[in-house]
Amino acid sequence: MTSNLSEAPAAVKLGAAGAQVIRIASATAPTLGLNVLTVLHALADKGITRLMVEGGGRVASSFVAADLVDEVWLLRGREAVGADGVAALDALPLSVLTESPGFKLRASEDLDKDTLTIYERA
Repeated sequence: MTSNLSEAPAAVKLGAAGAQVIRIASATAPTLGLNVLTVLHALADKGITRLMVEGGGRVASSFVAADLVDEVWLLRGREAVGADGVAALDALPLSVLTESPGFKLRASEDLDKDTLTIYERA
């Protein structure tokens, strides 16, 4: 998925490598980026009805804010990254998932120095 404003040469290069590049209109301020519902409609038009989203904090928060999340796999280290770290959900606190009545804890497992916690829609 990319904006209709993205660089055409990059899309051509990705297409040549076998990727299908789908262009959609970019959202307007204050949202900017791609509208999640527009992305999902474009994917549905291609027959895609299930999606695993592994994006950065802004992508993840846009799906959470739009109430489009059924399951979350949260992998966390024991130590904080620090002030220069990237927030998992951009401007949203993790508590919108971890303390939400809309999600329940399904499983948690230590993986060496990290912890995998799985939440599902309640």
